Amino acid sequence: MGQVTRTAGRVVVAAALVAAIVGGCGAPAAAADTATPWAYWGARSPAFWASLDPAWGVCDSGVEQSPINLNLPDPVGLLPLSQIAKQQASTLMPVSVLNGFKYECVSNNGSCGTARWAGVEYSLVQGHLHVSGEHTVDQEVFPAELHLVHSSTAGELLVVGVLFRVGEESPALDKLLEAAELGLSASERTVQLSTHDWAELVPSSGGWCQYAGSLTTPPCSEGVTWAVARSPRTASIDQLRRLGVLLLDAESVVLTERPVQPLGSRQVTCYSDEV
Repeated sequence: MGQVTRTAGRVVVAAALVAAIVGGCGAPAAAADTATPWAYWGARSPAFWASLDPAWGVCDSGVEQSPINLNLPDPVGLLPLSQIAKQQASTLMPVSVLNGFKYECVSNNGSCGTARWAGVEYSLVQGHLHVSGEHTVDQEVFPAELHLVHSSTAGELLVVGVLFRVGEESPALDKLLEAAELGLSASERTVQLSTHDWAELVPSSGGWCQYAGSLTTPPCSEGVTWAVARSPRTASIDQLRRLGVLLLDAESVVLTERPVQPLGSRQVTCYSDEV
């Protein structure tokens, strides 16, 4: 029943974006070459990822895969997300990747922020956007999701997920969109995010939820710590249209998300930012 709800939501979100995009979009963003191509649609879509490359078998066999549906259990205690992940004034550069683009941290110190969880220190190394959102909340589908990828010196990953719903325009998101719209091939072009911009993108209230998961793209590697904000941010319908244009691909249309995966025996632990 949850899958039906998710699929219906995807159709509604995609239809709204396609209607806004058709008739006025430019060329799709270029994709980086990889040894094994994959996609979000057709014969190389998520259902077939495990069969495309021997190293991607965990996409099917894994038991801690992402994304998931979050049922939002009651918070177990007080722990603001800002104490787990902190962003700082940063310089980011849009870079083409397969099926989309990412914002790579190019700040002088090599870090745009830090995170700490279970005694492990991480640095914020890149961020990227998905249409529609990959995680769902009580089966609700969101039109977009921001992922902030943190890496430890040992290569361990922690990803902060922020969902977006339709609402007021986000000035900080506008900076990200403008940087990508000006041309992904312009290696000298960057976007500057202030601490205020980061505060607009990453909720400081509303709490967050943690679970053990995986990459949401091949090779679907597990062992990724996820921290998903409970409170969605807002973006205008025009901003979502522009994001759809940037992610438009001949095969994936505007959907760049992996379907939710079984939770299995995993536990989702949620925290509050207020007593």
